[in-house]
Amino acid sequence: MLKILNPVAAARDISGASMPTVPSLAGLKVAILTNHWKSMDKLTDRMTRRLEEHYAVSAVRIYDVPINGAMAETVRKSVLAECQAAIVGLAN
Repeated sequence: MLKILNPVAAARDISGASMPTVPSLAGLKVAILTNHWKSMDKLTDRMTRRLEEHYAVSAVRIYDVPINGAMAETVRKSVLAECQAAIVGLAN
Protein backbone atom coordinates (compact mmCIF):
# COMPACT_ATOMS: atom_id res chain seq x y z
CA MET A 1 0.00 0.00 0.00
CA LEU A 2 1.26 3.47 -0.88
CA LYS A 3 0.44 6.44 1.29
CA ILE A 4 1.02 9.97 -0.05
CA LEU A 5 1.79 12.59 2.58
CA ASN A 6 0.88 16.18 1.76
CA PRO A 7 3.21 18.64 3.54
CA VAL A 8 0.88 21.62 3.04
CA ALA A 9 -0.37 23.03 6.32
CA ALA A 10 -3.02 25.56 7.23
CA ALA A 11 -1.84 29.04 8.15
CA ARG A 12 -1.28 29.53 11.87
CA ASP A 13 -3.27 32.02 13.90
CA ILE A 14 -0.87 34.97 14.34
CA SER A 15 -3.13 37.15 16.47
CA GLY A 16 -1.25 36.30 19.67
CA ALA A 17 2.26 36.26 18.19
CA SER A 18 5.00 37.70 20.37
CA MET A 19 6.95 38.95 17.33
CA PRO A 20 5.67 41.36 14.67
CA THR A 21 4.15 39.52 11.72
CA VAL A 22 2.75 40.40 8.32
CA PRO A 23 -0.40 38.66 7.07
CA SER A 24 0.75 38.93 3.45
CA LEU A 25 3.84 40.00 1.52
CA ALA A 26 1.79 41.40 -1.38
CA GLY A 27 2.79 44.99 -2.09
CA LEU A 28 5.57 45.06 0.51
CA LYS A 29 9.24 45.88 -0.01
CA VAL A 30 11.30 42.95 1.25
CA ALA A 31 14.96 43.12 2.24
CA ILE A 32 17.31 40.18 1.85
CA LEU A 33 20.47 40.46 3.95
CA THR A 34 23.26 38.36 2.54
CA ASN A 35 26.79 37.57 3.62
CA HIS A 36 27.58 36.36 0.07
CA TRP A 37 28.48 32.79 0.80
CA LYS A 38 27.99 31.01 -2.54
CA SER A 39 24.96 29.15 -1.20
CA MET A 40 23.40 32.41 0.02
CA ASP A 41 23.95 34.03 -3.37
CA LYS A 42 22.02 31.18 -5.00
CA LEU A 43 19.28 31.38 -2.38
CA THR A 44 19.04 35.15 -2.83
CA ASP A 45 18.46 34.80 -6.57
CA ARG A 46 15.80 32.13 -6.04
CA MET A 47 14.08 33.96 -3.20
CA THR A 48 13.97 37.17 -5.23
CA ARG A 49 12.25 35.44 -8.15
CA ARG A 50 9.84 33.61 -5.87
CA LEU A 51 8.95 36.72 -3.88
CA GLU A 52 8.18 38.63 -7.07
CA GLU A 53 6.38 35.85 -8.95
CA HIS A 54 4.43 34.10 -6.19
CA TYR A 55 4.09 36.61 -3.36
CA ALA A 56 3.54 39.83 -5.37
CA VAL A 57 6.04 41.93 -3.43
CA SER A 58 6.52 45.45 -4.78
CA ALA A 59 10.32 45.21 -4.55
CA VAL A 60 13.18 43.09 -3.25
CA ARG A 61 16.24 44.92 -2.00
CA ILE A 62 19.54 43.16 -1.37
CA TYR A 63 21.79 44.33 1.47
CA ASP A 64 25.31 43.19 2.19
CA VAL A 65 26.38 42.05 5.64
CA PRO A 66 29.88 40.92 6.60
CA ILE A 67 30.75 37.23 6.68
CA ASN A 68 32.05 37.66 10.23
CA GLY A 69 30.55 40.24 12.54
CA ALA A 70 27.54 42.48 12.84
CA MET A 71 25.95 44.44 10.03
CA ALA A 72 26.83 48.12 9.69
CA GLU A 73 24.54 50.57 11.42
CA THR A 74 23.90 52.27 8.06
CA VAL A 75 22.62 48.97 6.64
CA ARG A 76 20.31 48.44 9.63
CA LYS A 77 18.90 51.96 9.26
CA SER A 78 18.40 51.51 5.52
CA VAL A 79 16.54 48.22 5.96
CA LEU A 80 14.26 49.71 8.62
CA ALA A 81 13.57 52.84 6.57
CA GLU A 82 13.11 51.19 3.16
CA CYS A 83 11.47 47.79 3.78
CA GLN A 84 8.52 46.31 5.63
CA ALA A 85 9.94 42.78 5.97
CA ALA A 86 13.41 41.24 5.96
CA ILE A 87 14.97 37.85 5.32
CA VAL A 88 18.26 37.42 7.12
CA GLY A 89 20.38 34.68 5.63
CA LEU A 90 23.64 33.11 6.60
CA ALA A 91 23.56 30.13 4.23
CA ASN A 92 26.86 28.63 5.27
